[in-house]
Amino acid sequence: MSFSPDDIIPSRIYLDTGTFQAIADCGGYVFGEDSLPKLEDYSSKYVPQVIKRPDGEDILRCLRAIFAFNNRAHFDWIVSPASLAEIDAAGVFERSRYARDVFAHTNACLLDSPPSATATAMAELLEGRALGNISEKDRKLLIEAAATDCDVFLTIEKRLPKQAGVILKQIPLLVATPTTLWAKLRPHLRGL
Repeated sequence: MSFSPDDIIPSRIYLDTGTFQAIADCGGYVFGEDSLPKLEDYSSKYVPQVIKRPDGEDILRCLRAIFAFNNRAHFDWIVSPASLAEIDAAGVFERSRYARDVFAHTNACLLDSPPSATATAMAELLEGRALGNISEKDRKLLIEAAATDCDVFLTIEKRLPKQAGVILKQIPLLVATPTTLWAKLRPHLRGL
């Protein structure tokens, strides 16, 4: 079976580690409280990775738009144990603490609306099949996204979105960048 990106209606969104880090590091902007951060806003010792990227401003603008859209859409935001391990490995205490807050939200969402019976089957499909050029680390995150019944895997990575079609051939999980997810959501602004 094969799925189309048009078949996916976002309701539960998995935040991969890089996306979570961008949100945690630039949350003042993403959540509409601060102006767009610039490289010169940070000390030379610590500059968020997303700020260093040539597409960083676009990523942050799209994340801000997605979270503004979320004020009406009320997506479930999912961070998994594997994500927590990756976030903790970076050794940034504030980010790890924030990740646990989001993880508590994840658990509340999963208690309120548990994954469907098909979520386990979808995760098992990803465990047993070749998935193109997807790393074991990414495969683990994708499996956790499927097991928690996510319909979108939000990533700022560059390689994984190139494999989105491979995933959609297996299960209805859209691997999307903030730019592609915002492009999918934007036409629905009128209805909100």
